[in-house]
Amino acid sequence: TLSGKVDGLLMAEDVLPASQLMALAKRVPLVLIARSAGATGLDAITVDNAEGIRAAVTHLTGVHGYRRLCFVGGPPDSPDAKQRLAAFDEAVRAADGCSAEPAVHGDFSEASGSAAARALLARGTEPEAVVCANDQMAIGLMREVRRSGVDVPGRVAVTGFDDIYPARLTDPPLTTVSQPLRELGTRAARRLLDRIGAATFPPAAEVLPTHLVVRGSCGCRAAGEG
Repeated sequence: TLSGKVDGLLMAEDVLPASQLMALAKRVPLVLIARSAGATGLDAITVDNAEGIRAAVTHLTGVHGYRRLCFVGGPPDSPDAKQRLAAFDEAVRAADGCSAEPAVHGDFSEASGSAAARALLARGTEPEAVVCANDQMAIGLMREVRRSGVDVPGRVAVTGFDDIYPARLTDPPLTTVSQPLRELGTRAARRLLDRIGAATFPPAAEVLPTHLVVRGSCGCRAAGEG
């Protein structure tokens, strides 16, 4: 998940209050990345988190028939983490006969994914499928689950979010939601240059599409991997 700050580009993980963002924007040109413009009315480039999570849940419940799902989320103050958790809860409620087990929260790191796996296994009965808020946590979770002798996807299916390069190298390869990371940066940089050149034009929010990349960790055969 995006983090850090470059000149006038602010990423979601900066998690500044709206009041501070608006004050900052009065001093320097500012574009938000991976954070909704919300009440700030600032320029923002983000991705469709809700559609990506819905696609993952629909695939797990509709194609594979999983009914007990769990979400491994990011930090509670992360805008992306909030949106993805809310979308997961909504998608599970909309799926007939499905239930969401209590979510586990990490910090988007692989280590926190491993810790989440241990927490889930300690409950005694693992969920049929785990939707992770990013790929790094999914990779850590999948490795820890398999290290404990639980087969993925035989007993627990796993999906991620981002589609980072290592996602295709795991065993099994990770089914994940792909977001256009390069396009996010490109469009934000262009918007910032426009803002520098014409500071008075109206701010705008742009949401880029996401799509599900089906590989093996959800239970699909190798032929569906990409």
